[in-house]
Amino acid sequence: MRNKILSLMLGLVLLLSCKEVEESAIIEVQKEINFGTIHSNESVSKVFKIKNISTTNLIIKNIKTSCGCTVAKLSDSIINPNDKVELKVKFVASKEKIGKIKNSIVVESNTNPVFTVLYLKGNVVD
Repeated sequence: MRNKILSLMLGLVLLLSCKEVEESAIIEVQKEINFGTIHSNESVSKVFKIKNISTTNLIIKNIKTSCGCTVAKLSDSIINPNDKVELKVKFVASKEKIGKIKNSIVVESNTNPVFTVLYLKGNVVD
């Protein structure tokens, strides 16, 4: 009797501990764009094309940039399998940031790993 109760409890624990595993999406994107050379107080805009190469929806949860001089705007946060979206990025140069620039754009999504880091780089001259 005691063994039946222990077996039943073990089975119940195993059943309750199992949870459905979400399928991760797979992202395809150019990881770095070089905007070349611009002058301080100028701006430059570039587009990262994000493609979902998985069989599940790619869901973009958040986008952060490494500084306030870089702004990112996504055309859609849910990407169906084999579809693409555009991530438009604008960099505004200033006299405080002269020289080589490499700013990051961090995309958080339902991928594995969760974060994809993109880079916008170039050179700012006075």
